[in-house]
Amino acid sequence: MIEVQIFPLVSKVVLPVAAPAATRSSVPPGYGVQEHCLPFTAATALGFLIKSPISFGHCPPSQVPPDGHPFRSPLAPPYQKSGGAVENVFYVKDDPGCGFVKNAFTMDALDDKKYGGSTPLQPGISFFDREDQLDLFKLHLPYIWRTPPEVDTLFLPLINRSPSELTLLSGLVETDWYANQVNLVFRQPEAGHSVHVTAGDTVAQVIFLLRAHRRPTLKVLEPHARIARDLKADLAEWYRRHTADRSAYKKLARSQHGRIHIEPGSSSNS
Repeated sequence: MIEVQIFPLVSKVVLPVAAPAATRSSVPPGYGVQEHCLPFTAATALGFLIKSPISFGHCPPSQVPPDGHPFRSPLAPPYQKSGGAVENVFYVKDDPGCGFVKNAFTMDALDDKKYGGSTPLQPGISFFDREDQLDLFKLHLPYIWRTPPEVDTLFLPLINRSPSELTLLSGLVETDWYANQVNLVFRQPEAGHSVHVTAGDTVAQVIFLLRAHRRPTLKVLEPHARIARDLKADLAEWYRRHTADRSAYKKLARSQHGRIHIEPGSSSNS
């Protein structure tokens, strides 16, 4: 088990939570539901769920809440109205409790003389300045991740859960040394599609990888190799156990190493 640390840069910010295996509160009766599938639930429970630190949205101006601050990307091309279409805008809501006002966090954790007597600010939502990335935007997380040496953090869309209304681009960050906030990169919703996110809504998932595991090699086993023969014997034993008990995988996975042990003298074809 590894310990992951987070340093909040603002007060009362919504922080990540451990990802639970369950994706719904009520499980339908009967065998074969997703909660019976250990690979499914094991993947679902990896790492942490990231919750949006702010309330924001992307919608027509008429749908912006009364307490929302609407804006466009300063780099967006001039709006060309055609066919009666209405251009979507972004909006954010103030949250003075965590120092977020008019799309800016006041990072009170960095209120230090080293910063010239002024407290640094960080946007809640920002944009890219390249023409080929104008369809993207960034949601800033006002905290710093720290992982043990050689452990990276992989930011992903939600695993085996109902997808967020936003499309997240995956990113790998070397959080054992990176001393800055991480920004989640999303694609802007398509025209005519409104998205409204409330602070605390789950928007992403993170899992952790050893850096040495980034570039695995792949070896195809020859049929005559010893490990190939062992795998065939294990597979035959797996079929035998699964025929006798359809929940065999869950029981084996919870046994020592989850290894199938073939008893001496038993037939691999049974």
